[in-house]
Amino acid sequence: MTTLKVTETFALSPQAAWDRASDLHRFEQWLTIHDGWRSELPDTVEQGLRMTSVISVRGMRNRVDWTLEEYRPIERIGLRGEGKSGTKVAMTLTIAPAGDGSAITMDVDFSNPMARGPIGSAIGRSLKGDIKRSMAKLAALPPD
Repeated sequence: MTTLKVTETFALSPQAAWDRASDLHRFEQWLTIHDGWRSELPDTVEQGLRMTSVISVRGMRNRVDWTLEEYRPIERIGLRGEGKSGTKVAMTLTIAPAGDGSAITMDVDFSNPMARGPIGSAIGRSLKGDIKRSMAKLAALPPD
C-alpha cells in the first residue's frame, strides 16, 4: 500500500479553493491521475454519491467505482474507490485557512496486490509527483 500526505499553501481563499476542488465536472482540469468519468455526474454533490471513473498511475489505467464518503463544504471532500484486480484508492482533500490563502492537503491511500516491493515504491514516488502537480494545477485553475 502507498500512503501519501501532501500539503501545499496557495494564495486562494478557502472558498475559492473549495469551489475548484469540489466541482467533480472539473476534476479532469486539475487532477492528473483522473482520466475521465465513466458515469453521469449529478448537478448536486452530496455524501453517499456513487460514480465511476478511470484513473491512471504510471501509465496503468484502472476503472474505479467511487463513493463520496465525506463532504463538508469549504473544508473536506473524501472519496473511496475500488477498481479492477483488487485496486483500492482513498483520496481526501482538506482545505484550511493559512494567512491570506489556504493550505490544501491531499491524503491518498493506494493499494493493489500486484504493486508490492520495488514496484510499489515506484508507484508511490510517481503518485506523489502526480499529487503535487495536481495541487499546483488546482491552484492555477481559473474560477468557473
